[in-house]
Amino acid sequence: MSIGGKIRFLLLILGICCIATAISLKHSITKKELLSYEAEKLQKNLAANERLVYNFLANKNEIEKARQFHKNEEYGLNFIEFYRDKGINILTYQDGELKFWSTIKAIPSNPELLKEGSSFLQLSNGRYEVIKKTSGIYTLVFLIDVKTQYSIENKFLGNEISRYISQTNALDLASFSDPEIYNIHDLNGKPLFEVKLKQGYSKSIYSTIEIWLWAIGIFSICLFFNSICAWLVKKGHLNAATLLITVFFVTIRITDLMYGWFNRQFDLSLFNPSVYAESFFLPSLGDLLLNVIAITWVMLFVYTHNDQYKLPGWLTRSKTGGLIFQIILLITFGGIAILFDQIFFGLIINSKIDFDITNIINLGWISWISIVVLCLAWFNVYIIASIFMQQTLQLNVTNRERLILFSAAVIGYFVYRLEVGFSIFFIAYALFIFILGWDFYVRRNKFSIGIFASLLFCLAFISSIKYLRFIDEKERGNRLTIAQRLSADDVKLITAIDNLEADILSNNFVINYFKQPALSSVVELKKNIEKQYLENYLPKFEYNIYEYNNVDSSIAGHDGLPLAYFKNLVKSGSVKAYDSNFFYRLNDTFGYQNYFAIIPIFDNIRIMGTLVIVLKSQPYNYKGQLPEILVDKTIKNDADYSSYSIAFYKDGRLESQTGKYTYKLTTAGMKFLPVRAHTFIKERNLDYTHLIYSPEPSKVIIISKEDVSYVIRLATLSFFFLVFIIFSVTIYTLIWVLKNIDESWGGWFNINRSLMINANKILYKTRIQFSIVLSVVATLLIVGWTTYFYIRKEYRGQQEDLIKEKLRKVQQSYEKQIARTGIPLPNDKSINDFNQFADINSAYLNLFDTSGVLIFTSLPKMYDAGILTRRMGSKAYINLNKLQRSEFINTQEKINNRFVYSSAYAPIRDSQNETVAYIGVPYYANEADYQSKIGVFINTLINIYALVFVGIGILAVFLANQITSPLTFIQDSIRKTKLGQKNQPILWSRHDEIGSLIKEYNKMIAALDDSAVKLARSERESAWREMAKQVAHEIKNPLTPLKLGVQLLEKSWKEKDPNFEQKFERFNKSFIEQIDSLSTIASEFSNFAKMPDTKLEKLDLVPIIEQARNVFTNSEEVEIYILNKATVEVLIMGDKDQLLRTFNNLLKNAIEAASETDKCLIKIKIFNDDERVYIEVDDNGKGIDTALQQKIFVPNFTTKSSGTGLGLAFVKQAVENAGGTVAFESLINVGTTFYISFPLS
Repeated sequence: MSIGGKIRFLLLILGICCIATAISLKHSITKKELLSYEAEKLQKNLAANERLVYNFLANKNEIEKARQFHKNEEYGLNFIEFYRDKGINILTYQDGELKFWSTIKAIPSNPELLKEGSSFLQLSNGRYEVIKKTSGIYTLVFLIDVKTQYSIENKFLGNEISRYISQTNALDLASFSDPEIYNIHDLNGKPLFEVKLKQGYSKSIYSTIEIWLWAIGIFSICLFFNSICAWLVKKGHLNAATLLITVFFVTIRITDLMYGWFNRQFDLSLFNPSVYAESFFLPSLGDLLLNVIAITWVMLFVYTHNDQYKLPGWLTRSKTGGLIFQIILLITFGGIAILFDQIFFGLIINSKIDFDITNIINLGWISWISIVVLCLAWFNVYIIASIFMQQTLQLNVTNRERLILFSAAVIGYFVYRLEVGFSIFFIAYALFIFILGWDFYVRRNKFSIGIFASLLFCLAFISSIKYLRFIDEKERGNRLTIAQRLSADDVKLITAIDNLEADILSNNFVINYFKQPALSSVVELKKNIEKQYLENYLPKFEYNIYEYNNVDSSIAGHDGLPLAYFKNLVKSGSVKAYDSNFFYRLNDTFGYQNYFAIIPIFDNIRIMGTLVIVLKSQPYNYKGQLPEILVDKTIKNDADYSSYSIAFYKDGRLESQTGKYTYKLTTAGMKFLPVRAHTFIKERNLDYTHLIYSPEPSKVIIISKEDVSYVIRLATLSFFFLVFIIFSVTIYTLIWVLKNIDESWGGWFNINRSLMINANKILYKTRIQFSIVLSVVATLLIVGWTTYFYIRKEYRGQQEDLIKEKLRKVQQSYEKQIARTGIPLPNDKSINDFNQFADINSAYLNLFDTSGVLIFTSLPKMYDAGILTRRMGSKAYINLNKLQRSEFINTQEKINNRFVYSSAYAPIRDSQNETVAYIGVPYYANEADYQSKIGVFINTLINIYALVFVGIGILAVFLANQITSPLTFIQDSIRKTKLGQKNQPILWSRHDEIGSLIKEYNKMIAALDDSAVKLARSERESAWREMAKQVAHEIKNPLTPLKLGVQLLEKSWKEKDPNFEQKFERFNKSFIEQIDSLSTIASEFSNFAKMPDTKLEKLDLVPIIEQARNVFTNSEEVEIYILNKATVEVLIMGDKDQLLRTFNNLLKNAIEAASETDKCLIKIKIFNDDERVYIEVDDNGKGIDTALQQKIFVPNFTTKSSGTGLGLAFVKQAVENAGGTVAFESLINVGTTFYISFPLS
């Protein structure tokens, strides 16, 4: 077996081994082993944190410092900086009183109840390992994070094992009923808690290794089949190889789609149908990527061997068949466009992929995978088009006919689109095909940066318009869904109603309130109902609660609505909510939803009173009343409303509106009314699009959105153009590296050598272009990087300034408010007053006493939900209480690593200028606002830079051409300079470096003309001397036998020779032959002397060669074959007579050089490239001796016993007169091959 064969089978073995190893790894790890692996890592990390704590406690100096934390701010801050980021916090107590805390996440309510040493404790927001150490009057309590448990779950808050001790999120705390658990111990071996694997967790210990093994294995097997197919191609089985590699990839993909042997092996979002799914063949984004890669592989294989595919002879000869094939090709291009359209449509419409390319910085890896799929799809379009165009070169179809067919197809489709709806997509796509065809058929696929940029620009333009169209289509669908949602019952509210009705009758607090209302307040009742049933819906609903006794009187004695009012609403036509016993919906509401419930409260069978709950929904009010951290993940974030303006019209009058757009008070004058159920219109003056939705004849909802600006359109175009450039350069680099690496270690040497060679081949204009682009890019990157850091600093500074300004305003206002009365005691009135104060200042506020304990808060849910404890931030307390600062801003206040916000604090002083409290102004949206601004800046910068890069690239090409155009002009002039003809000087008016160069050139050609005249005279004299010598020699040869014959004839005459008559006859015949010889010599020299009289005209070379062949086809011992592989009509500039005599001479010499025993076989091969035609005349004669080959074109040299030696000299002169070249190769007893080339006309 050859080395290549061994390598192929090694690839197969490698692939099988990798896949087998991946499968064995997956099945060798049981759930129990996986649990042990993850739990051991948790145990190790937890033990590391315990060691830190015990090492701290073992150090007397550290303990002494801990006792001074509340007195020495440096000690406290140092502890916070070192330990808190490891999930370790400390609480210090003196005589049972909390003196220092390093966290506000969790604080035990009573430290006396904690055991000495290590224990496991449930606190308000999670589970902690608690290590307690008591020393005299001081108690140190360390909290090590184990698990967070919040009543609210979202992207910031999760119920999970702490990331400080487990990073995989694979474990959860176990209960007694769980079958497979793992005990976690402290350093002393005492059990702390048990863990289990999370339900549905399927990742293996070696998940990453498995993915790589599968990838390497499949890639190796693909390489094996590719090498087998390449071997088949070398053996001449091209069609079989193509069929084999196609069947292989089709089989791989079909079996994977049917049985999931690959795509179901991994728990990756890439293969998640919820991210993207379209059909059986495209069940996920990962499968789409694999399908595109498989198609690309097959297409690249075909493209690599494209020149070896041959169409049937009947098709290549038939004009009609060729035209039909060309039409089928155009139809295929149309089908490819439709397929691409469907792929792009699916990536946007049938997916949840974030495709907001105007927000580049926030694009996830799934989005970039989609963009790679798009690039590969266009790459396949280019490859397929190139393959088809290469094959059509074999057809009997001219470029003119191709252009006519293409133009007819474009015009026909244009007319069709005018009927069904115009789209610029097909024009851009047709332009792409036209440029590609022009480059292929006319320019012979020569690389040009202009053509390359034009093709990429067409693709970017097509992609951008399709992207904008599909995004708009998706947005319109979402807008219609919003309109339907606004006009219908809120499903989440109905669910909340069901929960409330099911639970409120059995709520002990509510029942006890109605039993003994004097023992509880209305505020407590409302708070209880809010916390259990309504708190997650507060961003959407306003609510009121009314309570009545058994005689329908208000229990709290307020002046609210009487119960009879709500009973009359029921009687007047309010509709009972779906599947509800007590809730009703008002019929006449529009733009909002108004529900009320009349709930009787029973004690057994005795009615104690009635609870009325009123809910008013305003779903279009997208500005939430709570920070994002307090919105549960089960409540959909309404941020998708934020880009819309919404108006509600009833009976033609505006009921309510929101957003930036200004609506009319009535629908009078609105041309789009009345409408169908819904319609979209575009307002060109203000660049808005409107959805007009009419759920009922008298009701209209208008949802408006700003249209995509031209800046965004341009940014989209520049993004795709830049992406395609990067993708193309990457593909080119990859292909170049693969071509230059061979199977030996010398591959890297080949790369270095190729780099050096190619570097020396780089044109001067290319160097200028590269220098311009590189200098501008480097400058822009430096400026952009500097600007980024400056803007980032400025944004932070602006935020701090705004927070400071707000803090000082709040501080001064509150100090004025308490100047007379002091800090009020917490009660319903003071809480309400504090909330009103916070609303007036449009801020969340917290008030702490001088010990750092929370007194009032305008956002109690943050503390009621256990997210924060009722303590002041530890750093803030140290800075204000210990360092006595007038204000403190902590820009890195952390709830956890996912949620960071800014919080500002200031002391509140009384009239005696004594600090009586601390006010806190948390800015929960600080980080999100900062990231949003930075994101907008970076995206704007990237889009601008993309446009600049494109502009600089175009400008660089223009400038380089301008700079190098004189050099190109000089190059063309030098190329045309020939010795012996009149060379025109170059005219240049500028006195610059180029002018000096041209001046010297003009001097050179003037001197060259003089030299040419002298050289020509010398050559003529030398040639005539040589010619006279040769003529004398050739004439002397026949004169000698003539002289001898005359002398012999004279002797016979004198001697009266009886045979005189016979001798005379013989001598007479000989004399005539010698005279004919002299005549032939004179003719040949005459013809050779006439060579300069060449008449150049445009000739088709093939008929001339065929005419020469026909002269010598009469002999049975001679066979002459012409193999015409030219892809174009072979037109050259030459003298027809000279060229005919040239090929006559070559064929005559080949026949005369033939062996006497073998049949003379002559093969004439014709082929071409973009600029020249090449002719090879090959014979099987005796060959030319190596020593004689250097003289073969010398005028008087011959290898035959007779002849003038002018034949090949004539051939050389005739070929060169036509601008061609001639050379030869010869082997003794093998044959001779003459190589002739002419420039195409």
